[in-house]
Amino acid sequence: MAYTSLPALPFELWGCVTSHLSNTDIKSLRLACNQFNNAVSLCLNRVFLSANPLNIEVFRNIALHDKFRHLVTEIIWDEARLPRGPQRTPETDEGQELLSDEDKHDNSREWAKKYHTRYREEIIERHKYKEENGCPKWFKDACEGNLYILRDRKDRDLDRPDYIERREQVFAQPPLRERWQHYRYLLRLQKDVLADKSHLEAFLFGVKQFPTLKRVTITPTAHGNLFAPLYPTPMIRAFPKGFNYPIPRINYTIFDEPCEEYDYFATVLKNKGFRRLDIGLLVNGELKQDIEAYWRSLVNRRLRRALSETKEIEEFRLHTTFIEELYNDGEYPLIPLHSIVPVEKWSNLRHFELSGFVISQADCISFLNTLPKSVRSIELSMLRFLDDSNWYSMLEDMRRMGDRDATSRPKITIGVPISNSSPKDGIGRWIEKEVRDFVYGGGETPFEEDFPLDIPYGVGVLKDAFEPNFERPNVDPETLIELNICKEHYDPNEY
Repeated sequence: MAYTSLPALPFELWGCVTSHLSNTDIKSLRLACNQFNNAVSLCLNRVFLSANPLNIEVFRNIALHDKFRHLVTEIIWDEARLPRGPQRTPETDEGQELLSDEDKHDNSREWAKKYHTRYREEIIERHKYKEENGCPKWFKDACEGNLYILRDRKDRDLDRPDYIERREQVFAQPPLRERWQHYRYLLRLQKDVLADKSHLEAFLFGVKQFPTLKRVTITPTAHGNLFAPLYPTPMIRAFPKGFNYPIPRINYTIFDEPCEEYDYFATVLKNKGFRRLDIGLLVNGELKQDIEAYWRSLVNRRLRRALSETKEIEEFRLHTTFIEELYNDGEYPLIPLHSIVPVEKWSNLRHFELSGFVISQADCISFLNTLPKSVRSIELSMLRFLDDSNWYSMLEDMRRMGDRDATSRPKITIGVPISNSSPKDGIGRWIEKEVRDFVYGGGETPFEEDFPLDIPYGVGVLKDAFEPNFERPNVDPETLIELNICKEHYDPNEY
């Protein structure tokens, strides 16, 4: 009987096998023997950058490597900052700016200045309160809140490998005091980077060193949820096992006021060969003034001016974390899409994606009609309609796209929030086939006239932006139980 050693397999087959492995597993495989080391290559098509020295070090090392730097096609720019104090929540109006850069005992917090002097010190003292173990109350509260979110997101799901892995992390949590000490160390590192701007210097250096760079993704949600990061950066992978910490949720947008980050960003967009841009903006808090503040950072046209620098872009995604209930009647400002996106300059655009925006049907349809003929896919999700418009009437107007030549009709995907009373960040219902059949064929609309913002069971799929393994059909709870996806009862103590 003849035996074939694994290293003798064709490189194409090795590529198929290792495409299912993480870089951590590939590194272990390469260390097994010299033959494996020669047969298997790391997957280094993207690099991460943030205000953390470890991320910067790895970023620069790849940029200096004669082989690896040619593989990089994407930079993930983590724009979030580790919070240094209490974050605003729907339950309290306290927080927002967090602690100042100079953590002195007599330093007033910016977020507390809006309160009357009579209450200011009381608020600050409440958040400075120390537990017996020497940990600030806000840190302890944030860690406990993470565990609540972890249980809530699992809901009634049956165990999956990723759930089991997170449960092991929960049980491995270091003592609260140790977590606070390590977190303070991370804060000091972050402060040093922000002071010397080494992350910005590394960004400019990397842009010159990565000849095949095609995209930059700016995101405030790289940390995802506890033990489930959206992007496992070197910094996150280096955390101690079970490290529970306040997940960054504050967005220091570079589009608000003049700053070096904006200048560097605009410079990158001028590079030839730049093909894709993903921008994620975090709309923090549920108060109207918070939302309006972030909207102002978009209407000042700084974003549009920066986007006008790129002429060869093929894929563009613009997301915010604006989430509200389906039938909330709150009033929010409208931003004309043409005032943000210079689509008239993008003759090569192939994919357009918009999520988390307040729109009017007339403005959105007008914008979609000006997209170049090169566009092959459109994704619209988590939109808030004004002027009594809705998805039902929106699709009726979009039907006119069916008048295009069949070869130039873009694929259209629509995402709507889940319709229960407690929506979860990142989870939504997505419909594609039904939209295609209605817009381009003789199919029925996936939306009901009596519930024009909602879709019935049996239409579309449920997806979670933070967890690829979550995907499931949009069906009633009883069917999910029959499919062995969920169980009958929710256990509030199970992770």
